[in-house]
Amino acid sequence: HLGANRYLMGDRVTETDWRLFPTLIRFDPVYHLHFKCNRRRIIDYPNLWGFTRELYQWPGVAETVQVDHFVRHYHYSHDTINPNRIIPINPVLDYDAPHGR
Repeated sequence: HLGANRYLMGDRVTETDWRLFPTLIRFDPVYHLHFKCNRRRIIDYPNLWGFTRELYQWPGVAETVQVDHFVRHYHYSHDTINPNRIIPINPVLDYDAPHGR
């Protein structure tokens, strides 16, 4: 869908795009490993990865994203999933790379 459309609902960003953004921005650093959603990462889907970077690069958005904070939160707050509170070393993701959209 995002290969043919700039945003989820067409050519304008909507609330739907912004509601998906927190899941996308957290997926590779947290959900992929922590919740064992590890078949593929968002970075493995060019259209989703470009879409994620585009939203991240909107003025004022990057300042609200604290990757270290949410990685630590998820790994420290789910005792049944991660009882030893091990925080993995995640790959460095370049959210500032050109998104090509």
